Amino acid sequence: MRARFVPRPPLTLILSFLAVSGLLMFEDLFARPFTFLTGINFEAVRRGETALLLGIAALLIARFVRRDLIHGLLEQRAGKALPHLIGDVASLSVLVVGGAVIMTGVYGWDIGAVVAAGGLSLAILGLALKDVILAVFNGAALNVENAFMVGDRVKIGEVDGTVVQSTWRSTTILTKARRLVTIPNVALGTASITNFDRPNKSEQRILEICLDYDVTAESAERILLAGVIGAAGVSLVDAPRVHAIRLDRDGVLYAIRYVIADHDQGLSSDHAVIKSILAHLRDAGIGVAYPKQEVVTAERRIRVADRTVDRRVLVQQCGLFRGLPSAVQARIADTLIEQKLQAGASLIAAGAVRPSLFIVGEGLMKRLRARPDRPGFVEERYVATQAFGRRAFLSGLPHPAPISAVTQSLVFELTRAAFARILAEHPEIKTLLAANLARSPTLEITHATDVSALEARAERPAAFYLGLLDSIASTEANTVEHST
Repeated sequence: MRARFVPRPPLTLILSFLAVSGLLMFEDLFARPFTFLTGINFEAVRRGETALLLGIAALLIARFVRRDLIHGLLEQRAGKALPHLIGDVASLSVLVVGGAVIMTGVYGWDIGAVVAAGGLSLAILGLALKDVILAVFNGAALNVENAFMVGDRVKIGEVDGTVVQSTWRSTTILTKARRLVTIPNVALGTASITNFDRPNKSEQRILEICLDYDVTAESAERILLAGVIGAAGVSLVDAPRVHAIRLDRDGVLYAIRYVIADHDQGLSSDHAVIKSILAHLRDAGIGVAYPKQEVVTAERRIRVADRTVDRRVLVQQCGLFRGLPSAVQARIADTLIEQKLQAGASLIAAGAVRPSLFIVGEGLMKRLRARPDRPGFVEERYVATQAFGRRAFLSGLPHPAPISAVTQSLVFELTRAAFARILAEHPEIKTLLAANLARSPTLEITHATDVSALEARAERPAAFYLGLLDSIASTEANTVEHST
């Protein structure tokens, strides 16, 4: 709750005002004795008392306007500190008006004649103080134009930092290196001012990365977009974009552009995005391009122009098939069916009967699963080399939750029928497969919105999965027997 503003009265000025008022009311206390002792005209003494009273009143009003009204009540309602220049201008205006009232009302001077007589002096003074006057007017113009406020992050010339003070003469900036830099307002009249907090604190960040030529542009776009969207703790304002910007000697240079909500989180956002991109590249078996030379002593593998991920490497890196003989992994890779999905496209609807296992080759997939501990849903995300759909694949039951693509994705499908034939050919792999399946489901899921909900899912023993694998193998054996 915002604290209520309580004005602090200037006791010295108030007591002085009351004392002079008493002297005016009771002329025998000061005016007549002072006239008798000094011989000064009585009316002149009374005018002096009146001028002194009006001067104290002007000081009281100027202080109230500057301290209690502008830097008190208005600052509290605005929720931020106002520039000192505003209070200075307001209090000076009150004092000028008070001085004019004293000269015209008390002493009967012609204010126009006073200004005309002092014109030459003001011109000489203006030439001597032209830099100071220019600084004052520049400071006033900045406040009128509202180019920046105290607390804004700005860049003035080569100085980048947060505005901590704006006065008649200068503007003080606290840089990122925690150094105070004072810039004269004279320099602000011609300087280029960039305000990073207007209209909001969002900022576009750009990262560049070089990938080998054998990585297609489509694959690079899917992997890099998945890396940006999957970065933990990064608040994105708009959809990220990836562009191939240059062909270098070592590979293709890609620019990754994304907009974050708060520019103060720029370095931490870059760190999270780079960390996520490297993880996606590593999962896809792709490295950052670097200067290298190749000496080919054997027949090289033929590179297909639209190749995205080496399927055999993908099967080897998938946790479900890890440790299987190379021949079996190659057999599984040959049976995979490629599925290309656009961002937002649905792969499987809730309740669909599709007994297949899916392995993410590139991109980012998600599934909305019902929470096991309370009403609601938890989002599970899958990146390259991770598999999903085990329940429907092993039991033949409908898929319990919808699965869709977060970014452009490349997914490989292993059907239950094809897998059953592999089990029939290699029954010795069932024990190792059952052990891999018995691992905790939380180890196969990344970027979950609520890990506690995932941890609540019960783990199954290896014997449970061994029974399911025996069932799949026996189903294939019965199918072959009926066909013969």
